[in-house]
Amino acid sequence: MALNLYKLAFPGILALVAVGIVGFLLAFSYYPEKHVNVNIDGKCYELLDSSHEKHKILRAENEINVKQMQLNMIEQSDASLPIVFSGFKESVDDFIRQYDIRNIISIQKVSGNPAFDKYIIKATLSTNKLQEIVNDLTVSDFYPTLSVKGSLGLGPNKYISSEEGKVISAESKDFMQNGIKNIVKYNVGIKLAECRNI
Repeated sequence: MALNLYKLAFPGILALVAVGIVGFLLAFSYYPEKHVNVNIDGKCYELLDSSHEKHKILRAENEINVKQMQLNMIEQSDASLPIVFSGFKESVDDFIRQYDIRNIISIQKVSGNPAFDKYIIKATLSTNKLQEIVNDLTVSDFYPTLSVKGSLGLGPNKYISSEEGKVISAESKDFMQNGIKNIVKYNVGIKLAECRNI
């Protein structure tokens, strides 16, 4: 009789494991709802579905605006500006070729894993060349995935003062707040949320 219990226990354990895995997969596919919490004038909201998508697009537009504001602060068209960008090797190589980036300072592989060929590149560009890249930016460079062009960032430089940096930061914050207010105004895919460190 004891032998039969062992024979029954093994399939029972397998059945429980299978049920657990299926339950986990069902919960995982349902639970991680895509959302973001925002605070507007002391009221907190959870942006879901289409509102969450609009928020991602708003963030992409803000990134483009910030890069343009930075360039507007730089008066010299031939200034040599420090930049950094990242991506997988093939995409990075295409980007370097497309914009004829020659002054590469460093190329750093993100991981020691040979199968993971993502790199961070530091270089310098003239203001005019950087303006060309910024002019080519679109929302699709940031959303749904970040392109090499979208990853481009301007490093610290002598052409933008800390005060000008604060102005850019304030304008960026206003842009986001106004955009979020507009998203909340249409009340699609929005629910009230607790205000917790938003």
